[in-house]
Amino acid sequence: MRKRILGGLFLSVCVGLGLASCGGSDNVEIKFNLAYGNNNQTMTYNQSTPLELPDGTTVSAGQLKPMWQKLEKDVNATFKDVTIQDQKATEMMKTAAANGFKDAVIYGGNSIATTLMSYGAEGRFVNLTELMNDGKLPNLKNYLDNNPMIKSSITAYDGNIYHVPYIAEVGQFARGYTMRKTWVTKLLDVADVNYDTSTVISKAYEGFWKGDLARTGSNGGTVTPKTGVDVTKKTDENIIVLMNQTSMNGAELAKCLKDYIKRNYDYTNPSELYLGAKAAYDIDELVALFRVIKANPIYLTEGKATVVYPYFTRQSSYREEVLRLGTYFDGVKVHGSDSYTSRWYIDNDGNVQFTYSQKEFYDVATYLSQLVKEGLFYNDLFDITNKSNHRTALYGTDQGEKPSFGFLTYDFTASTTADSLNNANGKDVVGVLPPVSRVNGIWQYYMDNSRVIKPDGWAISSAASKAELDKACEIFDYFFSETGALQQNYGMDYMLEPTDKFQGPDGKTYPKYNAWTLETANARAKGDLSTFLRNFMGCLLPVGYQKEIGFEYQYTSDNGFAAWKLLQESTTNIPTYEGKGAAGTNKNYYTLTPPAFSLTKRQTETLGNETKIEADDFVQLIFNVILYKSAGNAPDNTKVLTTWEAYEAELKTRGIETYISIYQQAYQAMKGAK
Repeated sequence: MRKRILGGLFLSVCVGLGLASCGGSDNVEIKFNLAYGNNNQTMTYNQSTPLELPDGTTVSAGQLKPMWQKLEKDVNATFKDVTIQDQKATEMMKTAAANGFKDAVIYGGNSIATTLMSYGAEGRFVNLTELMNDGKLPNLKNYLDNNPMIKSSITAYDGNIYHVPYIAEVGQFARGYTMRKTWVTKLLDVADVNYDTSTVISKAYEGFWKGDLARTGSNGGTVTPKTGVDVTKKTDENIIVLMNQTSMNGAELAKCLKDYIKRNYDYTNPSELYLGAKAAYDIDELVALFRVIKANPIYLTEGKATVVYPYFTRQSSYREEVLRLGTYFDGVKVHGSDSYTSRWYIDNDGNVQFTYSQKEFYDVATYLSQLVKEGLFYNDLFDITNKSNHRTALYGTDQGEKPSFGFLTYDFTASTTADSLNNANGKDVVGVLPPVSRVNGIWQYYMDNSRVIKPDGWAISSAASKAELDKACEIFDYFFSETGALQQNYGMDYMLEPTDKFQGPDGKTYPKYNAWTLETANARAKGDLSTFLRNFMGCLLPVGYQKEIGFEYQYTSDNGFAAWKLLQESTTNIPTYEGKGAAGTNKNYYTLTPPAFSLTKRQTETLGNETKIEADDFVQLIFNVILYKSAGNAPDNTKVLTTWEAYEAELKTRGIETYISIYQQAYQAMKGAK
């Protein structure tokens, strides 16, 4: 199934709709408590250096960011940010609930939709459904009426809506795989290479697609990257098994992989197994390439480094991205939506199941532990105390005094392929198709990650006065007006060209950034326009609004456009709320789970009293398996569940049966309410 970008969805809905409010034209003070756990991503400007705007005014630390100052004037209100600037949303909600949600009018943050819905059903947040039925919030109502899928996904178990979520570009590719192109061609296409022999891989991984799972054309191993182009693996050979029979140095691993590709595929150049529209590598073939890269650091970096890192994440807080590789071990589910906290999938009977409780998931953690032992992952990506940007270090320091080198990552296309990030290596970072795998019983290209309704958003306290409620409604509705959507998605008028527009690859036109915006983003945010808008201007914060794809289009590099085109023109599938995909063993495999579950007070209390699945240390148990099960080097007093039986027993101790039962009940109740 081909997935195409559908730009202009939101603004087209809003055209002709002006700003409308619930009523109340007097200036009212509105207190906000928007917690994102990052003091840069708040409505208050927290940069040490003031920002000079085009009209010569400056924004300094402690002031509202420009977008919020503009909104303050547009709705005739006085905004007060009462957020503890680096507080996490979960901590904020606990404190706010204890105070009866009286310290602010509007509450929001990341990954708190479940909490907002639950408190809403208890009467702690205002019922937006009633307000819309009374003729208020007209822009929001119009948007939800035109997008019933979104409306149903944010409806609580009692049939009402209590929060407005951050709605990403629903139905589009969320992230993509990128790799250094020349590393692949230098290793596989160049003859008479002086490969490294001093680096030897310590083999731990035994391979997955072998034995009864061997990938051949006869068992469905034929895939179609593009219409009319089929790729079939010719034999049941497994490259990992073959490599494990060598001495595992750079020269022998490279020769083994090159010879294997020639025997099994009809590519003109061996690198085509990984690069371009006909790429059809599986997870074992990707690991094989990782090995060759890891064992040839001197050759690949021209002597600048003795160590390179085949796989990395942008930062350590994104470490759960490595678990998405589970898709390529026979389609194992890890995340049911885009959020890391969405650890559910919908089974064939229409019930939700906890992905982290499946034996197949534990097996994936075991395979990853073997790759860790072989040194194929960037060491620091697992250390959540590390706040560094690994992507900048591993893709953007080639010509620096202390260069570091990474090969492949999974991240947003526009920012990962940005010229400002990749200028050091000659714009060498390119998008690639995902590994092929048997997914839902069908060999295909699949990425279990798409843009979705986020579990982020905001709600209005029921403790608000009539005047505060009216003004809060006006603010909420503002973001679903044409003016508000433009401002939140792209910025203020002085950031945009007055008449010149940007044409996206979809043929639609979008607002175009002017020279001041681009130059200032380069100077203040290393060219990352998203970071500049969010951290400096105050736009794009994950409050209740619909994000447009046009924002990303116009600051995407040529490599980025090529990456998007490669995916959009391929047969790569992604999950959707409609759940359409190749028929297989689970009819609900491709269906996204809700962005959040609506829980009753009793269910919430039971989860807190009888389960410990959501405890801070639970996910670390999985990463302890990944880090130490195969390596065997766990620090003293570190709990490592080295068998499935031990992990299963831990789940039972933490109340997994109660945990799953409650969420199944909540899911069925939400479906019934809709």
